[in-house]
Formats: sequence, structure tokens, C-alpha cells
Amino acid sequence: MNAILFILNILTTHCNGIINNHTSNIHPTNSSPKTETLILEYNAIACTCAQWSETKYSNKPDSKIYYWLEPDNNFLIMADSLFDGNNLPIRIKVTGKISKEHGFPDGMNYAKVSKKEAGKVFRYSHITVLNSGKK
Repeated sequence: MNAILFILNILTTHCNGIINNHTSNIHPTNSSPKTETLILEYNAIACTCAQWSETKYSNKPDSKIYYWLEPDNNFLIMADSLFDGNNLPIRIKVTGKISKEHGFPDGMNYAKVSKKEAGKVFRYSHITVLNSGKK
């Protein structure tokens, strides 16, 4: 009986280690575990840089945090495709998580971007266009 309990204890400890190691990869250290909803506006800055900032800082340029946006799947609107060069202001509501505190969206063409342009990457699972150029 003691031998069976000993074996069960070893298996339980081993399985818990596997489960804990697996779940620790769900939210890497550079990922925000908290789902957030942000109201963002497109800034049309003349650079290849993060263009989206929270609307609550519209009148406080020094407080703005700029975000790169990344859709969670291919069925979502690509937020960066909403700007056609003329249609400002663009405001969107996105729900998701910060996937990187300092980096770029997955699949980005790095040949056109300087490493100094790295920033927060917000991966959204839901997007609503609130305003696409009409005041």
C-alpha cells in the first residue's frame, strides 16, 4: 500500500510540474494578463511608429502612450487600414490585452521600422469603429 501511495505522489508531483510549466506560457512575462477596453484615436504622425493613443489624453500630448495594434485573428478589422490619408478623426473601441510592453506587432515588416520605434503592442479580440473621419 505504501508503495502505491509513493508512486501516486511521484506521478502527482510530476503532472503538477507539467501543468504549471504549460500554464505559465499562456501569459508570457511581457504580456498583460488583464483584459482591457480602450477608446483609441489615430494620430497620423509622420513616422513609421505607433499611431494609436487613448482619447482620454487627447488634450494632454505629454501624457499620451502610443500603441501598436494587432488583431487577435484574421477575421477582425485591421485597425491600421482605417486611415486612408484624409479621414480624421478616427476613433475605435478595442478590447484585448497588452501583448508586449516594448516591441512590434507580429508579422510587421521590420525593414521599414527603426528599433527605437518599439512600443506597447495591444492585441485586440474585439473592435468597434466609433468614428471614421466624420466629426
